[in-house]
Amino acid sequence: MKYKVFFHRGDELTLKTRVVKGYALLDDAGLHIEGPGGFDIPRSELQEAELFRLHGLGRVIRLEHRAGRLFLAVIRLMIGQFAFINFFKTGALHKELVVVIARER
Repeated sequence: MKYKVFFHRGDELTLKTRVVKGYALLDDAGLHIEGPGGFDIPRSELQEAELFRLHGLGRVIRLEHRAGRLFLAVIRLMIGQFAFINFFKTGALHKELVVVIARER
């Protein structure tokens, strides 16, 4: 399934962090991020996916992989740096990532 997301590659995510809007697609090959500066993370490089609440505002996924850390959340709407996070779809994407990571171990 293809999800509309915001994402950030880096060690931390705060309210002042600049995020990028794009699309995430998870398949047998790995996680594909489409958008400005799009990239792919092969399934074998995915290490851990953690779901957390960013300052009590919405769910965000912290994805650890061999090349670093990625933060992403499924969005309903994003205007500039203001985003409405889709609570349930972010949880669904997290569950999919956990299953893929568990299969690799």
